Amino acid sequence: MIDRMNIDPALYPSDLECLKAIFVQVCEEGHVQPGSPEAEKLAADLVRLFQSGMTDETTLLIAARARNQQLSKAG
Repeated sequence: MIDRMNIDPALYPSDLECLKAIFVQVCEEGHVQPGSPEAEKLAADLVRLFQSGMTDETTLLIAARARNQQLSKAG
């Protein structure tokens, strides 16, 4: 279980730039339109993963791609 007391919930400008770059890349790869419900789910998932402690850009990209593929198969 994650110790929420040791995780900084704030998102700094550099964090947002990293998350945005991953979001854009995954949207382009998966042909997801920004502003669509799928894109909103992806963005929310990215923030949730980041705030839960997954802050490595490569790891986030892999996780975002996997989640996007799962959504594509389900939808």
